Amino acid sequence: MNYEITFATEEDADDILDLWYEYSDQLSDIDDRYTHKDEAGEQWRNYFLNQMVNSSKAAILVADSEEADGLLGVIEVRIMGSHPIFQLTQHGMVFGHHVRDEYQGNGIEESLLEAAEQWFTDEKDLPFYRVNVLAQNDYLKDIYDEYGLEQIEYTYEASL
Repeated sequence: MNYEITFATEEDADDILDLWYEYSDQLSDIDDRYTHKDEAGEQWRNYFLNQMVNSSKAAILVADSEEADGLLGVIEVRIMGSHPIFQLTQHGMVFGHHVRDEYQGNGIEESLLEAAEQWFTDEKDLPFYRVNVLAQNDYLKDIYDEYGLEQIEYTYEASL
């Protein structure tokens, strides 16, 4: 299948929201807290239109094909600040990465990561980026391992 990776525009809002709902459904199978809220659509649309479109600190990249109905995949990237104590400099962060179920495993995930890396380096001149993955999300962990990303931290949580 032929596809291209582009920056999301206002016209992509509904298709991106559909992708985020599908992503939320997958994540909520791992952890119920990732079930999307009833008002999520309107909140996300406002966030996307007011904070993401034409932002210098964030971008949403999408995979699109004339051969498919709707977008194939999405990745949200942002710039994170440096740390006041540690020598962690300003860096990139992936805040969501999803490819529609029927197109997973066809290289789209990697193409989205490559486009994100290009945005981080060529446009923003950042030295590194990070992405968080739920511990039980074997699919994305495998994608990132095969892509060559290195696990550098563990996140621990306690219920209160």
